[in-house]
Amino acid sequence: MMRFFQAGTLLALASVPLAAAGNKQTAKPVPPPAVERIIPAPAKGPKRINDPGASIAQRLLEMTPEQRERALEKFPPERQAQIRERLARLDSLPPKRKQRLIQEYHELLSLPADKQLLVRAQVQAFNRLPEERKQIVGPELQRLRRMPEEKREARFESEEFRNTFTPGEQKMMEDVSRYLPLR
Repeated sequence: MMRFFQAGTLLALASVPLAAAGNKQTAKPVPPPAVERIIPAPAKGPKRINDPGASIAQRLLEMTPEQRERALEKFPPERQAQIRERLARLDSLPPKRKQRLIQEYHELLSLPADKQLLVRAQVQAFNRLPEERKQIVGPELQRLRRMPEEKREARFESEEFRNTFTPGEQKMMEDVSRYLPLR
């Protein structure tokens, strides 16, 4: 489950608009396309990545600390602090775990834009769950992400799955495990 929280760090970094890195003017957010959700999105909604191949998050991850600082100076102070905190959390991870999270992030970027938005919305939905539900949903989600597709589909159809999880939790786990499985 901890891995899922850490993946949220990368997803949060991915929400940094590319346009903000290019100049000091604040880019106006582009509203995301409508995504069908059982669990409502937060009031602001997920940000959109304008150019997944050249996202600021990817660039920041590949920069030296000095280069990061120069790039971060272009953001407002509050946003700089948020990004620095997320990068510090990521940098504090063991190298193998950090590499795995970066790999998952690249897999997310390889999805079509609508699927990226859906996965991000569902990760946010997971993060909004009460702690006691996270303790139940998190391990199940990780099991589902590791399952082959046929077993995963059978699990979704099982009575135990339907009785254990709310419809919103079921949808969240189905979306994340389908579009971002662990390989």
